[in-house]
Amino acid sequence: MDNHSLWEKGIKEHQHQNQKLNQFQTDILIIGGGITGITTAYFLMNSSQNVMLIDKSEIGRGATSKTTAKLNYLQGIIYQKLEKNFDTKISKNYFDSQIEAIELVKKIVKKEKINCDLEQCDSFIFTKEEKGIPKIEKEKNILESWGIPCETVQNLPLPFPIRYGMVVHDTYTFHPLKYLLHLKKIIQSKIPIYEGVIAYEITPQKNHYLVKTNQGNILARQVVVACHYPFFLFPSMIPIKTYIKREYVNASKVSFPYHFTAISIDSNLHSIRFYKNYFIYGSHQHRLTNQIAYHKNYEKSKSDFQRFFSTEPEYTWMNQDIMSNDDLPIIGEIKNHPGLYLATAYNAWGMTNGTIAGKVICDLILKKPNSYIDLFQPNRFHFVGLFHSTLGAFHYAKIYLQTMIQKNPVFESNSVYVVKINGKYYGVYYDETGQKHIVSHQCPHMKCNLVFNLEEKTWDCPCHGSRFDIDGNVLEGPANYSIGIDWSEKKADSQ
Repeated sequence: MDNHSLWEKGIKEHQHQNQKLNQFQTDILIIGGGITGITTAYFLMNSSQNVMLIDKSEIGRGATSKTTAKLNYLQGIIYQKLEKNFDTKISKNYFDSQIEAIELVKKIVKKEKINCDLEQCDSFIFTKEEKGIPKIEKEKNILESWGIPCETVQNLPLPFPIRYGMVVHDTYTFHPLKYLLHLKKIIQSKIPIYEGVIAYEITPQKNHYLVKTNQGNILARQVVVACHYPFFLFPSMIPIKTYIKREYVNASKVSFPYHFTAISIDSNLHSIRFYKNYFIYGSHQHRLTNQIAYHKNYEKSKSDFQRFFSTEPEYTWMNQDIMSNDDLPIIGEIKNHPGLYLATAYNAWGMTNGTIAGKVICDLILKKPNSYIDLFQPNRFHFVGLFHSTLGAFHYAKIYLQTMIQKNPVFESNSVYVVKINGKYYGVYYDETGQKHIVSHQCPHMKCNLVFNLEEKTWDCPCHGSRFDIDGNVLEGPANYSIGIDWSEKKADSQ
């Protein structure tokens, strides 16, 4: 079984852009080479301003490579949520942004002749519960009032039991890495792209921002923070405005390939799509702070896949989504920090929201009008967001205390344990050869204690989703500092 995503299958591994960072001043610096960063760079590449892009790893190999890659405006029951939290105007404005994002991808694919398996398909939302029926009916009524043809259904095209559902016919799927890597080739002829460059800090200076990286400082008039989760706390305060959901995804070849996507609206997630002769199924979604028995969640998702579809998964991976407390993405210029732009919290719909984020930020930089600037404004305030921010603080406090009191939470292997060395705690993992790997047991982002992920052999932060390999190297932010320790330099005062 492969713990990489299906999208990485057949994509040749490539070396980082090995040239050392040799440009230390630019007009616009883009941090992050996923869907948002690459899209922003694409829209800016013909501007008169100097632009450069950096990524801590390889282009597209972060959150974008973990997605189920749906280009879809049918996003659960989002429109009735936005009507309830805000009003119909806000709900319709968000809908329009998703339609525009889909059209942007279609136009780019056509213009640049990108072979990324872009295909039109039907999309379903469904419920397995009686109480979900009125919600689906309401979402259907909202979409029909906006001119979208919808149909109710009692079954999905494959033998998977549901109680009730609805379908629309004009949504899309594609291969996200084929799309991004093609755009990368186009962009880098005009914009320098540096991989393996980690940004640590952003400091305002007179008319500029100083960005500290592992290869030196970069001075930029404007900075676009397009990484999955911003690595700084201030000024955006993202940990207060958001929370993280984790989803477990399985994929396998099947003898019954269909051509549709589907997602449940119930608390128990079921996410379905097909790619060629592969079936992709996401399940067991949970708030990151609610469940830290990661190995059990992986096993449940794999056993459900086998039980429902009578085949074992060939690929199993995990995806983390940044969820905003008011159900709208956070995209735009940060108040009182002119020239500092942020894009995050896509609420599990990263392909459309990452695309529209690139367009919004480009238009802000070039001072062009855009219909969604106010909608996504990072410093917006709403009572719904305030309520959930307060609730989120409780969740963070709960998990922090749990990992403080129980130093070995849910470790299910005698190859993993925690030791105390000179008053500090360290995580230790013995690999299959018996080699010892030791890391700090504390996440450098906001000092939460880490949990070992037995399935993927990583140290994971249960608060904000940072992930590290067995030697402490950062795999996923917001943390941007290594936690690796040289065991030979430590005299163990273990317990």
